Amino acid sequence: MVGIVINRLWALCCATVALTIFVPIVRTQQPLAGGEAALNSTEINHRNDDYEYEYDAEWPRLNRTLGSVSAVAFDPSGNVVIFHRGRHVWNLLSFDQQNRYLQEKDGPIGESTLLIFHNESGALVGEWGANLFFMPHGLTIDRNNSYWITDVALHQVFKFDLTVSSTNPVMTLGVRFEPGKDHEHFCKPTSVAVLENGDFFVADGYCNGRVNKYSADGRLILSWGKNSFVLTRTFMLPAGPIPVNFFAIPHALTYAADKNLICVADREQGRVQCFNANNGAFHSMYESPRIGSRLFSVKYIPRDGGLLYVVNGPQFTTAEPVNGLVMSMTSKEIVGRFFPEHAFSNPHELAVSDDGAQVYVAELNPHKVHKFKRKSGLPEIPTPIILDPAESKVETFPPSDQPVLYTGALTTIPIVVSLVGIGCMVVCLFRTFCVKSRGGRRQRFSTPSENISLREMGEDREA
Repeated sequence: MVGIVINRLWALCCATVALTIFVPIVRTQQPLAGGEAALNSTEINHRNDDYEYEYDAEWPRLNRTLGSVSAVAFDPSGNVVIFHRGRHVWNLLSFDQQNRYLQEKDGPIGESTLLIFHNESGALVGEWGANLFFMPHGLTIDRNNSYWITDVALHQVFKFDLTVSSTNPVMTLGVRFEPGKDHEHFCKPTSVAVLENGDFFVADGYCNGRVNKYSADGRLILSWGKNSFVLTRTFMLPAGPIPVNFFAIPHALTYAADKNLICVADREQGRVQCFNANNGAFHSMYESPRIGSRLFSVKYIPRDGGLLYVVNGPQFTTAEPVNGLVMSMTSKEIVGRFFPEHAFSNPHELAVSDDGAQVYVAELNPHKVHKFKRKSGLPEIPTPIILDPAESKVETFPPSDQPVLYTGALTTIPIVVSLVGIGCMVVCLFRTFCVKSRGGRRQRFSTPSENISLREMGEDREA
């Protein structure tokens, strides 16, 4: 009897040691706080602190009410310019079934729609754009400080040179209030990207699902793409992934000059498609489960082999949070993210400084523009990632107050120790419940309730 008691005490000690080692390792593989994905890989990806951002809740300093903020951009001086809709709201009453704007009689937006802020202080340093626009959408400012603007109600693209006039554009493409699909018309154009030589691209847009390239003087050079948005397309697509060169709302453009690529935010297909800027030939595609099914904007910076900054949007089919994300073009991994303290609701566009130090996000509702500053002086934090050969590699981010319990190759040490501990526990249990000492010899014993195999015991313990 005393021997049995000793054996069972020994088994209890072994089990305690094994569980003490094993349980913390299991806990590190549970979903992280905030809905992060479970960590199912021992591979570690070291993210650089350049991809970590903090929210500046005090920016900008403004004592007036904004409308829906549709766009944000940097000017050559580093100022931040936002484009907003004032009292005009895009809703189900704004357009008819032929995409014609129904509220022309209400006139243009009477207040300044373009506000210029100092990027550090947030002070308003300039404004213009009153009585010009009906439904602002896209804003691009080139290196010559020319403003390229799209208005989805007017179905037009404008180029303004503020040294000439802030009320009369130096170039206008499209026919006022007339949607169309020929090369003289647009249908709710969304965005413009400008090359160093002055050639430019227009994303067109909500109806036509195409990208047009123009010479600096506005002559059409080439056009490609086909509308695949399920609500507006006029043809059937086979089941399976949507082919390249199809767009379900080409919603934003960014130019990767060092790669000679024009990249398109394919909004309702949750992906970025990149094309050769010379001839429009498809080059590459970027998507991730962390983006989900909708992607509203994209910006490129030539850092670390090329980075794409994107904002997704409210999801229809997945539960992915609305975030700003940073993707490496080299690895196609998510390497960073940014979001305000209260989370995004409906981000629409973003601007990123060339060095990635500042990010600004325009939001339709609430009517805000958000500023994020890159953190500095932080140590590198090893971050586990999910590996799936069928999808982009996805990095998970532990909250700042949650310690990472293992790093690098040291991960294997506690795993080996835990396995040894588990083996010890199993041997002890076998010794305790399946054998006993009698007359100096070890013999099996059984009772009706204990007559089970070790295999059955193991299955019962895991069930």
